[in-house]
Amino acid sequence: MDKFIVSTSPHVKAKRTTTRSIMFEVLIALLPLVVVATVFYGYHVIINVAVCCASCFGFELLYEKIRQGKTFTFKKATVHNLSCFVTAVILALNLPTTMKIWGLNVVNGSNIVVSFDIIIACILGSFFAIVLVKQLFGGIGKNFINPALGARVFLFLCFGAMFAPVATVFDGTTSATWLAVKDSVDGGMIMSMIWGTTGSAAVGETCVIALVVSYIYLSVRKIIDWKLPLVVVGSGFVFAILFDGLVNGYDVVGVFSNASAHVLSGGLIFGAVFMATDYATSPNTNVGRIIFGVGIGLFTMLIRCFASYPEGMSFAILVMNIATPLIDKFVYPKPFGAVKQTKEAK
Repeated sequence: MDKFIVSTSPHVKAKRTTTRSIMFEVLIALLPLVVVATVFYGYHVIINVAVCCASCFGFELLYEKIRQGKTFTFKKATVHNLSCFVTAVILALNLPTTMKIWGLNVVNGSNIVVSFDIIIACILGSFFAIVLVKQLFGGIGKNFINPALGARVFLFLCFGAMFAPVATVFDGTTSATWLAVKDSVDGGMIMSMIWGTTGSAAVGETCVIALVVSYIYLSVRKIIDWKLPLVVVGSGFVFAILFDGLVNGYDVVGVFSNASAHVLSGGLIFGAVFMATDYATSPNTNVGRIIFGVGIGLFTMLIRCFASYPEGMSFAILVMNIATPLIDKFVYPKPFGAVKQTKEAK
């Protein structure tokens, strides 16, 4: 008679979750943004993504080769977990299509055929993200800020004036974005922000519809905490009402229209979905993530409403990334089965 063996619970086996599988899911979620950005801004987006991917892959492989020396093998290299490619795509989507820095671009009349300036910027940003932010702090999961976010802030501080708005194929002008001028908001402008037919400095933050699709995909696949982006966007909307709406004395309709424009323009939604949800740089508890998300919304609107810089999302996430260890120190989960202590009777 055959033996009947019963294993310990749980008896239902789930598909194994690995770093590589998670990063692959994030790359799938980024694909709609790459496609939409390419349709809106042209082939320069593909060039930037390809350069960032090649640079991030090369820098991570080279760093491991130098660090491990003779014991290095390509088969065991960390590039196989795909995290370097996620950093690369997010970085490319955080940049404009072209730049005019060193005058190395190939120009045909007023059009830039090949922007070697943005290619060099992509390489510099990839080096900063992979080597200085990620690898020097121990690799994936040990970085104190999001690598792509750190690279974007670095490039902005170096070449801030070059992050100029670029028109989409549906928009004939390259005038300043709404965050720079903050003119009156109407229904047509709101719809343009949703569809992505307005110019932007970062190509990945253009189309809100594509961002929502990516958010839903990552939430359904349980790759990100679906509540955190909602906290970030919701708190940003509330603080926009308090800071920009009431301070400027708008009427009720103007207050909500203005706050809606704040949420839909710039990198608020992009940052909330792809950078604020980074596992290594966000708190470990639900309460901690709420504090983290509200802090991002607060600092973003403080910068947008009272500082000279019109955006603010990148710096807000950066500040809260640094504050994450402090949040985890004071906000920690209740141990399983713990009983609340009561004061001893006198």
